[in-house]
Amino acid sequence: MSTKRIPEIICSGFQVPELGKFSFSVNYRGTRRSAILIRFKGVVYGYLNQCVHMPKRLDCEHSHIFDESGQYLQCSMHKICYEPTSGESISEICAGKKLTALKVTEAGGMVYLMEKRSTAVDFVDKRNTHG
Repeated sequence: MSTKRIPEIICSGFQVPELGKFSFSVNYRGTRRSAILIRFKGVVYGYLNQCVHMPKRLDCEHSHIFDESGQYLQCSMHKICYEPTSGESISEICAGKKLTALKVTEAGGMVYLMEKRSTAVDFVDKRNTHG
């Protein structure tokens, strides 16, 4: 018999600012990984915090997660850009590759992890990081 996953609280919605991020850790398929929540056009999305170009965090060189235009997620090391709603790379070098999405939902002012392959571990930082 399959057991249904109980949603796990990650943070309150106000901790994920528009065009900003909230960092936390997850056990993803049995391995502790860095993860981020971002808010784009009012909607919260979750991703493992790892560029598809190299195994580095998107924010490895500075805390900004969006490019200067505010339209794309951007790796701080090599400037690889991603669609915020799908995680798909729009940079030629990584065309067709995607960030690993985490299933999250926002309800009642809280953001929940709905991912069957993961459990939230802890918060890396609780600061609102814009940019």
